Amino acid sequence: MNEQEKMVLESHKRCEALGIKRTRTFSRKIITAQELQIKLQENNDLIITAIPFINEMYNFAKDTGSFYILTDKDGCILNTSGDENMLKEAFKSKIIPGSYMNEENIGTNAISLAITTNMPVQIFGEQNFIKSHHKWACSAAPIKNNKGEIIGVLDLTEYNEYVYPHTLGIVAALARVIEKIIQFKNYNNIEKKQKFVKGLCNHEAIYTFDKIIGRNEKIINIIEYAKRISDSKSSILITGESGTGKEIFAQSIHNYSKRKNMPFIAVNCGSIPHNLIESELFGYDTGAFTGAKKKGNAGKFEMAEEGTIFLDEIGEMPLDMQVSLLRVIEEGVINRIGGSKQIPLNVRIISATNKDLSLEIRKGRFRKDLFYRLNVVPIHLPALRDRKDDIPLLIDYYMNKISSKLNKKKVKINEICMENLLRWNWPGNIRELENMVEFIVNTEMIPEEILSSKSYSTDIEEINIQHDMWYTDMELELVEKAHIIRILNKFNGNITVAAKAMKIGRNTLYRKIQRYNIRYSEMSKITKVR
Repeated sequence: MNEQEKMVLESHKRCEALGIKRTRTFSRKIITAQELQIKLQENNDLIITAIPFINEMYNFAKDTGSFYILTDKDGCILNTSGDENMLKEAFKSKIIPGSYMNEENIGTNAISLAITTNMPVQIFGEQNFIKSHHKWACSAAPIKNNKGEIIGVLDLTEYNEYVYPHTLGIVAALARVIEKIIQFKNYNNIEKKQKFVKGLCNHEAIYTFDKIIGRNEKIINIIEYAKRISDSKSSILITGESGTGKEIFAQSIHNYSKRKNMPFIAVNCGSIPHNLIESELFGYDTGAFTGAKKKGNAGKFEMAEEGTIFLDEIGEMPLDMQVSLLRVIEEGVINRIGGSKQIPLNVRIISATNKDLSLEIRKGRFRKDLFYRLNVVPIHLPALRDRKDDIPLLIDYYMNKISSKLNKKKVKINEICMENLLRWNWPGNIRELENMVEFIVNTEMIPEEILSSKSYSTDIEEINIQHDMWYTDMELELVEKAHIIRILNKFNGNITVAAKAMKIGRNTLYRKIQRYNIRYSEMSKITKVR
C-alpha cells in the first residue's frame, strides 16, 4: 500500500466515524444565498484573480468533458465552470456554490484531501467516499497566501476514463500562478505593491498608438480615425475578432486623450461571476449586506472618475446588468448597492466585443437600446488575414522581442516559409502569430499544420515539396533533428518502430534524441505529415 492509498484509507475511516453514509448524494452543509454572498465578498480577491485563469484553461480544453471547482479555505464552493453536461450532472448532486466539499460534510474527495494534507491530490473511482462520486476522477491543489496558509482550493473533475497523471500537474501549476498573483497583491512593500497592482488591475493604460505595429492602409486609417475621436465624450464600441488588439486600441485612445493622466479601469465582463458583477461595477454601501466592509466599497465606475472605463467582452454581460448599465449611461449617475445617494459620474465608456451584437440582439441575448448607447462611435479592427502585408513586419517585431526575452538567437525565415506564413489564414490573429513566433524561436521550425494546411494550397505535389522546405534554416543538423521528430510523431513515440523506419539502431536513435535534446513537448506541437 503506497502513501496515497494509506491517506485515502485513513480518510475513509474518519468519514465512517463521522457517520457519513456512502449512499449520500450531496453535502451535509449547503449555505443560504445570503450566507453565500458574504462568502463571495470575503473571498473577492481569490475569485477575481482565479476566474480568468480558470476560464482560459477551460477554453483551451473545453471538449474534454470536465469542470473546475473553486472553493474557499474550508471547502465551500465559490464557483464552478466547465462542460455544460458535466455541470448538469454535478448540480444534481448539489455541487453548487455554497455547498461544502470538506471531509466532515461530503466524505473523502480530492478537495477535502487537499485541505487536510495541504498538498495537491488526485483521486478517482472508489477512492471517493460516497458512491455517487465513484464515476469521477478529481485533481485538486491548495491555493496559499504568503504565510503558507490555505485560502482556497482549485479542483478539476472529469470522468474516470479520461484521467491522466499530468492533469494534477496542470491544476497544481495553475494554483501556483493564482497564489503568486494574490501574494503580490498583498506584498508589504508599498512601492512594489502599487506598481504591481496598477499594472495588474489596469488602473493605467500602458499602450499608445506609436506601439501599434502596422503599415497596412486599413490599420493606418483606423489609427488616424481613433486619434480624431479620442477626446469625444461619446461611448466607443470596438469590435473585431479575438486577438486583433482591441484593448491595445482602447488604451491608446485613452492615452491620446485629455484624460490620459486619469485612471484607465479595465473590466472583463465575461470573467466576473454573475453574483458579483453588480457590486464590482457599482460598489456597495455600509451595511449593504452582512459581512460588507464598514466603509463600503467603491465600484469600477467610481474608480474610473474623470478617466476611462473599458468594458471588455461586453457581449458576455448578463441581461439584468445590461439594464443597470443602460440606466447609468442615460442618467450619468450610479447608486451603490444598499445606498440611496446618487453619485454623479464623469467617465468615458469604451467597450469591446468579438461577438456580432446584431445577432445577439436577434437571439434576445443583448439589448438593442444598450447597443445604440454603446455604439455611438464604432471602431472595427480588421483580422490579420485582411492586413497580410503587415505579417513580415509583425514577425520581425516579435522575433526581436521574444528572442531577446528568451535569450535565444533570432531565427532566419527563408522565402518559401514566409510565403507560406503569408498564405495562412491566422484564425487567432496577432495573438496566434506571436505564439507561433515564440514556437519558432524555441524550436527553429515552423509548425507543420501551417505548411500542410489546405487553407492556402490544394495542390498535392506542391504540398509535398513544401514538406521538404518547411525548415526555417537548412543546416544539416536542424534538418536531421526535424526529421527525427516527424518520424517519432508518425509512430507515436515508439523508438523501436521509428528506428526501424529510419534504418538505424535503437541505441543510435537514443543517442540522437539526447544529442538534439528532443523533448515530448516538441513532438506534440508538430503534427504528423499528411
